[in-house]
Amino acid sequence: MATRIRIAIRTKLLLFYTVAILAVILLDLSVQVASHGAIREFQENLARYHSIHRLRINLSSHYSNRERLLREAPFSELPDLEEEMASFLYVVSNMERIEPESLNAFFNLQATRRGVVAYFNRLELANRSRQDNQADWYPELAAAGRISAYMDGYLSMLLSEAMDYGEARYQNLVGRLTALRSMTIGGLVLFAFLFGLAAAAFSTSVAGPIHRLAIASERIAAGELDVPEVQAPTGDEVEILAHSFNTMSRSIRSMVDDLRGKAELERRLREEERELMEKERALREAQFISLQDQIQPHFLFNALNTIARTALFENATKTEELSLALGRLFRYALSAPESMVPVKDELSIVEEYLAFQSLRFGDRLKWTIRSQSYSQAILIPRFTIQPFVENAVRHGIEPREEGGTVEIEVRRKGKRLSIAIRDTGVGMDVPPKGKPSKGDDHKIEGIGINNVRRRLDLRYGKEARLILNSEKGKGTEVRIFLPVAEAAMDLPGVQVSRERS
Repeated sequence: MATRIRIAIRTKLLLFYTVAILAVILLDLSVQVASHGAIREFQENLARYHSIHRLRINLSSHYSNRERLLREAPFSELPDLEEEMASFLYVVSNMERIEPESLNAFFNLQATRRGVVAYFNRLELANRSRQDNQADWYPELAAAGRISAYMDGYLSMLLSEAMDYGEARYQNLVGRLTALRSMTIGGLVLFAFLFGLAAAAFSTSVAGPIHRLAIASERIAAGELDVPEVQAPTGDEVEILAHSFNTMSRSIRSMVDDLRGKAELERRLREEERELMEKERALREAQFISLQDQIQPHFLFNALNTIARTALFENATKTEELSLALGRLFRYALSAPESMVPVKDELSIVEEYLAFQSLRFGDRLKWTIRSQSYSQAILIPRFTIQPFVENAVRHGIEPREEGGTVEIEVRRKGKRLSIAIRDTGVGMDVPPKGKPSKGDDHKIEGIGINNVRRRLDLRYGKEARLILNSEKGKGTEVRIFLPVAEAAMDLPGVQVSRERS
């Protein structure tokens, strides 16, 4: 029999939350209206400080650049000054649109405008004299420099006036915001008290019948199927819920046999799912080996280019040494089909590669390899370290005329293997995490490093981490963290270090 709803729970909830939301909105609107003006005023003052400061910096930089161009640039390459003067006057005009802080600020701003015109007039005279190959161009340039210094003084006083004015306004804003905060806290306390009373009353009328339904549900969940019917004459959805619950409890007995059949079917489905997971794991292993083999042609191509360039520049006197070193590198790349190798073997091929490159770079290339003896037996994917070392040499050390240093450090930290590759090369700009697209990743990492990242992801998943930090002019650091197998844990050892200065 259908149960008629007199006052629905939805209506009760809507009424309660409507009152609560309206109260919060009113409080928030009052806070927003009061704080918006204060924030806008603070931002305008801050923008004015920045405008004055940038204008000072731009004037100083412009004079230095113009002096260098007049001294060094050919006559035909001296740029026109009209657009530059218009740019500076545009900045001054924007500053004039804001009401000045005081009469002194107004005079300083007007003096700056006249100074910009006089400054560029002097530069134009120096420019023309320089193009006409006249000897009096430098006095005009010096006069422009003095005008630039005067303008810097005007702007300094203008900035001081603006900051003094801003300080007074800031103190006023602080007082207003403090009062606003006190009002907000008081309003929140009042609303919390009123809403607490309303919530208590609401829970008494609604939560009681629901609590009885919850107790009956727990008894059924514990296996007690003969549960008495729950009576909840509330006249809302809770009464309908109790009626439906009683019907459901009567139907559970007839569903037990069906559930047993479903359990058997579920077991067979899990068996099939396990088989599918095994096939997927085999496919991922095949993808891992395929990705790993892709790195060999890329590495061999770079090595052959090194031999060709060295033979060209040195008249083939070191070709034999390069060929022998390349043979050892080929042997490692082509005669190790297994996907995992000890750290010791990977470090050996890295040392071979660095020795190979040192025949080309000479004293420009230095390296250091440090590892713990008990970490050398840990298995890692083949060609995990070498692509990063190659990237450091080719893109970090090679562009520097004075060369640089490559440092490799392998350590075990608990159940993780830490590999660090650092160089003192030219460095690069690395986008923040999460920003670059796939195309950007490819430009930064290259084929070899991107291959290593994908192989580590296939082999270890989220347990492997690869972090790249770089700064232009200072170098690059790559850190790799891999899980260590139990067979390689808790072995004593010492530090093993090899270096070439």
